[in-house]
This record gives sequence, structure tokens and C-alpha cells, in this order.
Amino acid sequence: MSALVSSVAAYTVLFVLLVACATHLSRPGSLRRAVAVHGLLPASPVAAVVTTGEGVLGGAGLAALIVGGERVLTASMAGSVVLFVLFGCYGWYVRSTGRGGPCGCSRGELPMTGWVVVRAFALAGLALVGLLLAGSVLPADRPGAALTIVLLAAATFASLLWQLPAAMYDPAHDPTPAGFVPGRTEPGRTEGGVVRR
Repeated sequence: MSALVSSVAAYTVLFVLLVACATHLSRPGSLRRAVAVHGLLPASPVAAVVTTGEGVLGGAGLAALIVGGERVLTASMAGSVVLFVLFGCYGWYVRSTGRGGPCGCSRGELPMTGWVVVRAFALAGLALVGLLLAGSVLPADRPGAALTIVLLAAATFASLLWQLPAAMYDPAHDPTPAGFVPGRTEPGRTEGGVVRR
């Protein structure tokens, strides 16, 4: 049973990391603009570090499962715990200080909601499970029914977690535009000057 739980957790984390990296690479300005709107950290270096970290952790973890390497998988899961905890804490701080703005975590203009924070901490929890039970994670080079179930379950959980903030966001309860920052932009207008209706 631990093999199933640890495998689904690890593969889910790796899938989300790779999807996040691909999303940020396909729209490199999205994360940079979001960090700039939050006004807490230097936008370009942070965006580059985050995208690189996602790609390295996801790629290294997946490679470890394909060619073998429990230590590399353990390191990947440990790095993922740190990365997602930092994401969660950053999102919580952005929200608690009333800064608002986009989350920078998708191709759309999704605002930094509590569900972005929940997703980050949920992924940190899954990465922790993968870290603690790294020795029982099913490698990808042993095809069979168990691996098929794990991959299907992980792909499903990764898809659900990825879509969670967008699915739970209700613009009717949050009329403030994603690019609005109190004191820095006008309501109804993003920093790029595009009126939000």
C-alpha cells in the first residue's frame, strides 16, 4: 500500500513541476509580471530561478524513476517540498498584505487566491510523502498494471490540482482585477493599461 501512495504522490508532484515549467517557458513574461506587480522581490531573477527550479526538480526526479537513482529522487522530492512551501508562504504573504495581483502560475490572468496557496501546500505535502517513502516509489522502467494505475492516478491528481485555483475562482466574489494593486494601479485597469470589464 505504501508503494501505491508514495508512487502516486511522487509522480503527481513531478507531473505538476513539469507542467508548471512548460507553462512558464511558453509565456515567460507571465510570472515575471506577476512578481513585479506583487512588488516584493526582483521580478526577472525570481522568475528565472523558479522556472529553472521547476524544470530541474521535475526532470531530475523523472529521470531518476526511468533510469534508477533513489538518491536523485530523494533530492528531487526534498527540493520540491522546499519549493512548494516557499510558493505557499509567498502566496499567503501576498494575500495577507492585501497586495493582490495575478498568481503568475498559469497562462491565464488568474489572481492570487487562497486556492493557489492551498494547492502549493497540498503539493508540498505530496512531495513530503514522496520524500519519506522514496524507496518504495515504483520506477518507470518496470511496466505493469501497478505502474499503469499509478500513472493514471497521478495524471488525474496533477490535472485536478493544476486546475483547482481556476475552478474555484469566482469573479463575482472578487471584482478586483488580477493586475490591481492598492496604491499602484487604478481599479478596473491593469498595469499594462488594459481596461478590465
